Amino acid sequence: MAIVVQILLIAVISCLTILLSALGIQVFQILLEFRLTLKKVNRILDRTESLSETATRPIAAVNNFFTDVKALVKDTQNEIVDSLPDKVIPASETKSEQFPKRFFHRSGIPLHPS
Repeated sequence: MAIVVQILLIAVISCLTILLSALGIQVFQILLEFRLTLKKVNRILDRTESLSETATRPIAAVNNFFTDVKALVKDTQNEIVDSLPDKVIPASETKSEQFPKRFFHRSGIPLHPS
């Protein structure tokens, strides 16, 4: 009986050793694939960074261009305003004289002279 128990114990230990060895090999393969995946992700992030820097340069140049144009327009406008004499609008001109009378309302009904 003791021999049967020893043989059974050796068989169980051998099976567990084989299974644990196979499990260890699979864990190392998973870790290797994970490492390769991390390398690929790192390369993709590097490319993304370089692409974003490449795209940022023209956008920044356009932004600087429009900022300079805005400053130029503001300076030119100030110079023009400063160089013109002050113009006084006569009091006789009113808004009603500037715009012609409308013959129709927006709804299309004719206005009656009042």
